[in-house]
Amino acid sequence: MALVPYTSPLDVVFYPICAFLFCVIGFAFFATFIVSEMTTVKAQKNIFRELTLALIASMSLGLGLFFVLLAGGIYV
Repeated sequence: MALVPYTSPLDVVFYPICAFLFCVIGFAFFATFIVSEMTTVKAQKNIFRELTLALIASMSLGLGLFFVLLAGGIYV
């Protein structure tokens, strides 16, 4: 049985594009989270909204960092 080399499901050309998009999306949600924390009074805060914004921001920034590393040639 011959070994078949692994090929990525996403072409290497798209790594920087994905890195840029995920980082922009992550920073947008992060900025929205920070602004909502600074401007909302304590009586009107919604924990579900805060956790949703934080989760989306952290996931997007994590994927953005992953693709930044891949685009830089650091294969993790």
